[in-house]
Amino acid sequence: MKPDIDDLLKQVQERVKSSWQDVQDAANTTIRVEVAKGLAKAFLEQARPYEQNAELARLLDVGLIHKAAFIQKPPYLLQFYLRLLFAFAEAPRRILEIGVKGGGSTALWKALFPSATVIGLDIKLRRWLASTSDGVRYIESDQTDTARLRQLAEEYGPFDLVIDDGSHRSEDQEITLRALVRHVRPGGVFVIEDTHAAGGTFWGDFIASLGIRFRGGDKPDGAGAALAWDLSPRIDDLIISNRVIALRIGDKDHGPAS
Repeated sequence: MKPDIDDLLKQVQERVKSSWQDVQDAANTTIRVEVAKGLAKAFLEQARPYEQNAELARLLDVGLIHKAAFIQKPPYLLQFYLRLLFAFAEAPRRILEIGVKGGGSTALWKALFPSATVIGLDIKLRRWLASTSDGVRYIESDQTDTARLRQLAEEYGPFDLVIDDGSHRSEDQEITLRALVRHVRPGGVFVIEDTHAAGGTFWGDFIASLGIRFRGGDKPDGAGAALAWDLSPRIDDLIISNRVIALRIGDKDHGPAS
């Protein structure tokens, strides 16, 4: 029986599509890893080199590479990390980022700290992150899956740096923080990005309530007050910046965090 011409064309299209995806994946991996290696510190000031480079912009236009392969953090956030990371007494040895998009920022952390174990978690990983050529371990999981988070922390922690750039929903951020705070080493930092994105007053309440708790005041009402009260024994420092907060974790343990 002769194959139908439409079937033949379909097979050709599928092979072309598959080959093109392989080329895209290879290009995105190479771009992400090699550019991060060469421009790691520069990326803390200029996140999107394709905005300054016509050839990179052309490769984006034809679909060979994707913007997600580059770090996408805005300049104010990069400046925050510049101040935060280089204030560490020692280079971070274990880093976990939640919400990695195309892997641009995880490649950056690995380039800045080559000897560190870097873990990237996302609810849906990009195809090209199946490769481990950048030295990062990628895990597909929901950030609210507390059993998975604890399993991951037991395997790779305790962490020196945890970055929550996941769903940007305050209820998800709270679940993640409660699950992982015990797995941040004393002196380590837990960063929560885009605290404005979900709207509401949760993180504003948290910040205000933590200040009241540190002063020995009474617990206020407010969505974030309970979290502040529960975590206060573990927190040495609260760092507030533009749309991001960081908690420096101490060595105290005065009761359950959840």
